[in-house]
Amino acid sequence: MTERTKANLAAAAFFAACLLPAVGMLLPERTAAANQALAPPPSPTKPDGSWNLDFLQDTTDYIGDHFALRQELITAQAALEAGIFRSSAEDSVLLGRDGWLFYRETLPGYLHTEALTERQLYGTAHTLALVREYAAGQGAELLFTVAPNKCSLYPEQLPAVGTPLDSAGDIDRLRPLLEQEGVPYVDLFAAFRAQPDVLYHRLDSHWNARGAALAHDTLTAALGRDNPFFPGSYQVTRSHRGDLYEMLYPTGTELDENIVFDRPFTFTHVKEPRSPEDQRIETANPARPGTLLMFRDSFGNSLYPFMADSFGHAVFSRAMPYQLSMLDEAGADTLLIEIVERNLDWLATRAPVFPAPERGLNGEPPLGDARARLAVSDDGTLPGYCRMEGTLAGAVDDSSPIYVQLGGSLYEACPVGSGECPFTLYVPEAFLAEAAQVLYLSNGTLYLAAVS
Repeated sequence: MTERTKANLAAAAFFAACLLPAVGMLLPERTAAANQALAPPPSPTKPDGSWNLDFLQDTTDYIGDHFALRQELITAQAALEAGIFRSSAEDSVLLGRDGWLFYRETLPGYLHTEALTERQLYGTAHTLALVREYAAGQGAELLFTVAPNKCSLYPEQLPAVGTPLDSAGDIDRLRPLLEQEGVPYVDLFAAFRAQPDVLYHRLDSHWNARGAALAHDTLTAALGRDNPFFPGSYQVTRSHRGDLYEMLYPTGTELDENIVFDRPFTFTHVKEPRSPEDQRIETANPARPGTLLMFRDSFGNSLYPFMADSFGHAVFSRAMPYQLSMLDEAGADTLLIEIVERNLDWLATRAPVFPAPERGLNGEPPLGDARARLAVSDDGTLPGYCRMEGTLAGAVDDSSPIYVQLGGSLYEACPVGSGECPFTLYVPEAFLAEAAQVLYLSNGTLYLAAVS
């Protein structure tokens, strides 16, 4: 073979390698790994019919997300960086010790570097107290719990990330406020820390099936229900595909250990879910009493079967913000709210949807120095009601409730939302014609705020 022929073959191989990813886009595409959101196909026009001036950028984004062998190349690069440099090729994933993986987003919570403000902590606790009041009016008992971050339970498996600040973590700061507000809270941190066994997946951000069983037993014990699963007899399988592993190695083949209990579940699905990720899952178990409405997140994927086994009827919702009208729809006598530690800030920024409670007022408070901004919208989430949200600027007590007066009616707002000293409430549409007044506490004294 001549040198010229070798050069031509080398050039042909080079151009073929360059064209392969583009030509491969004509073939069926592998589904996205983990929770990846890939760019949609570009369109030269927008939904309103106008020209899409970002068409070229959208095309670049689409090709970057969909070229052939993309996930295989990402996996190869991640394995190379992890094996040689001990670094993660995926910003969201942190390489731990002994092959453990952690969700990087949980590090600020572990290090106490992005703490909630005192106002946000109060807003969270007081809003949950208002939810409890509303649930009680619907004949339901509230129970609130927080699923621990993996690094909060197993910090010895973290890499060298620094030492947590001396200040307490958000959940430790929130707990006494929940007690003050009368919010029933179940401490899963203590329950998990009391166990010598590892109850979270090595390659995943969530608890394993034994961890879910322990969470179930701890929650149902607080409700006075006797249906324990933990520790139980079980089989160990290597069948779980970790979410963190999939994010880092989208075409990798390593599987994590999981637990399969010998005891079978006895509940049935009212409608078979497509996956545990479904927004709504409904179950029935005639052998058990009671009806449960559970607002949950991804930690509920493995927890919900255990809870379903302990209630005659259960509805599991991933709605956020929480739609409390579902209490009446489900006929629930128990309301369980579960949220992972890393998302505690959601409770301080996303107000639940329910009618604002009416309050009484004696006398006319004086005008204070604080100024309120107020906006009204009909978001359609609560028929017959409109959403009012606003902020207060000025000297407002960290533990001040906030009220909105419309004509002769006084409503208490959830002290959560976006912006400085936020508040949110749902009021009857019929009262919107009334001029709104906002009331707050400053140094323990009730004042009116100037509304703009």
